[in-house]
Amino acid sequence: MRHLLKFFIILVTLVLFSSLLIAQPKYRTFNQNSLSDKKAKAGKVLSNTVSFVFTNDSTGIPVNSLHARINSRIISVIDNGGFTTIDINEKGKVINATGKTILAGESVTLSFNLEKKAPGAQAIKWYWDVDGSQVGTVRYPIAGTYAPIQNQPNGGNMLEYIYKNIITRPAGLVVGNVTDTSGVGWIRYMKADKKYFPHTGIARCFDAIATGSSRTKPFDKEIKNPHVKKHNNRLLGELHALKLAIIANDSGATEPLDTTALGDLIYNDFANPTDPCNGFTLRQVAGFTDSALTYCNHFDLNPDLYAQLDATIGKINSAFDGEYIAISFIPFVLAGTHTVAEVPFIHPNPSPVPMTRRVPQFSIIDQAPEQFILAQNYPNPFNPITTIEFNLPEPSIVTLKVYNLLGQVVATLIEHEAIEDGEQSVDFDASTLTSGIYFYKIDAQGTGEKQQQIHAVRRMILVK
Repeated sequence: MRHLLKFFIILVTLVLFSSLLIAQPKYRTFNQNSLSDKKAKAGKVLSNTVSFVFTNDSTGIPVNSLHARINSRIISVIDNGGFTTIDINEKGKVINATGKTILAGESVTLSFNLEKKAPGAQAIKWYWDVDGSQVGTVRYPIAGTYAPIQNQPNGGNMLEYIYKNIITRPAGLVVGNVTDTSGVGWIRYMKADKKYFPHTGIARCFDAIATGSSRTKPFDKEIKNPHVKKHNNRLLGELHALKLAIIANDSGATEPLDTTALGDLIYNDFANPTDPCNGFTLRQVAGFTDSALTYCNHFDLNPDLYAQLDATIGKINSAFDGEYIAISFIPFVLAGTHTVAEVPFIHPNPSPVPMTRRVPQFSIIDQAPEQFILAQNYPNPFNPITTIEFNLPEPSIVTLKVYNLLGQVVATLIEHEAIEDGEQSVDFDASTLTSGIYFYKIDAQGTGEKQQQIHAVRRMILVK
C-alpha cells in the first residue's frame, strides 16, 4: 500500500510539473549564423490546406462512399475523414472515398493540401453512393475552408524586419558606449546588412578598425555599419545578436507578448560562480558588455573578461534559439522556442521593471523592394565620410563608382560584385579628395527573374 501511495504521489508530481512546463511562456533569441542567412520569401503561399464538409442530406439512407471533383489539383490528403480508402485520379482532381458509413443527417470533413494558392477552392460536383449505386442527384459547389501553407521566415528576414520596422534612424542600434572620451569608440548600426554576421575573430574590446589590406586604425568615436571584415570580433557579433533579440521582444515581434520581457530575465549560472554576469538581467548583461567593448583600458586588468563575456552571451543566444516559425504573418509575430524552466542559467525576474510592450503592427511579407532606388547620400554635404544607399529588386551584378566633374573615376566602391536583392549601403571615405562636386554612378545587371539592367547617377558635395 505504501509503495502504491508513493508511486501515486510521484505520478501526480510529474503531471503537475509537466502542466506547469507546458503553461510557461516561450522566449526567442537569435544566433549569428542565422542572421547572416539570405532572406527567405517569408509568407509566400506554397500551397493550401482546404477542408470540405460533406453532409448526407438523403432521406433516411446511410451511405458509404463519396465522389467529388475539386477545382484544384490535390497534392496530398491531410484528413481522410475516417474513410479507409481515398483514391485520387483524373489529374489529381477527382476523389473516390470509400469504407465509412455516414448516416442520414451526419457530416464528414475531408482536408487536402491543394495546389491552388489563392482562396476559392471548391468541390464543384459531388455525390454519395452505397456499394457503387448513386444516392440522390449530383450536388453542386461546396466552398472549402482555406488555410494557406506559407514559407517560414529565417534569420535574414528577422534582421531586415527589425531594422526596417523597429529600429529608427538616425538613432539606429548602438553597440558600445557613446562618449566624449577621446581614443575610444562605439558602433552604430542603422540598417540591415547580412554582412554584419557572423563574427569569428577573437573576443576583445573595440581596439582597431581595418582600413585596407593589412592596415588598421584605432577605434575613435563612432563607426557606422561596419561589416565583419572591418572589425571581426565574436563578442561584438554575440552582443549585436542579443540586442536584436531584446528589441524584437520589446516590440512584440517575438513571443511572449504578455509576461516578463526577454531583457528582464535574470542570468545566473550556478555551475560557474565566477561568471561576471551572474545576477544581471539580460539588459544589464548587454549594458556591461557595451562598457567593456568601449573602455578597453578600464577592463584590461582582467585579460579573460572578453572571452568570458563571449561565452556568456553565446550561451544566452543559444538558450532560446531554434526553428523559425511565424504564429502570425500580418502582423508579424515569431513563435518562442523554449521556456525559462528548460534553461538552467536563465531565471524568472521576481520584480521586472514595468514597461509597455509595443503592439506588433507590421507584416514580414513583401519586405523586398519592388523597384530599384538609388538614394541621396547622407550626410550631404559631407566631410569626409558619407553613406550611399540603394535598393535592388532582384539579385544583381553591381558596379558603383565615384566621378569628378571631368568624368574621371576617383573611387571604385563596388566592382562587378554579386549582390542580393534588398536594401544595401556603402560608405565612401573622401579624405584624400579636395572639396567640390562629385557624382556617384551605379550599374547593375539583374540575375533574377526580371534580368533588369539598371543605370543611375546622383550628385554629392564634399566640403572640407
